[in-house]
Amino acid sequence: MLSRILLAGFLASTLLFAQRGGGGGRGGGDIAPSMAFGGGTRLDRMSEALKLSKDQKKDIKAAMDEAQKEATPIHDQMNKSRLAIAEAIAAGKNQQEVDKAILSEAELETQMASLELHTFAKTISFLEVDQKQSGVPIVFAMVKGAFMGKNWNSD
Repeated sequence: MLSRILLAGFLASTLLFAQRGGGGGRGGGDIAPSMAFGGGTRLDRMSEALKLSKDQKKDIKAAMDEAQKEATPIHDQMNKSRLAIAEAIAAGKNQQEVDKAILSEAELETQMASLELHTFAKTISFLEVDQKQSGVPIVFAMVKGAFMGKNWNSD
């Protein structure tokens, strides 16, 4: 009986993953439909999707560059923190020490999320009213996780 349930679950998940975007155009619930695939940097794709002016593009780039500078040390600390968690677990440290390392990582993740959300709000402030209506999900998708690498404007 268990094998039948597992087989049914496997087949159902295979069918879900086999779907190619829900059938039809790109408008079916995507977070950022206009930013689908395409060349260029994140900023180029966002600029194209929202029809940004040169001044808007310059202001957004400056805000994102500033946030990247703030994010780099946090990101470096996150890498060290994750390594500390792995080492604590591998060394068989007691649960309190592992929990302390995990709490430290959670605090860094919170700092990064706060930085992303502040940058999101600042970026939205550069948009015109009509751009905001379609731009909020696009900007959110662009900013979320953008500072986890060395350069926010590359993929």
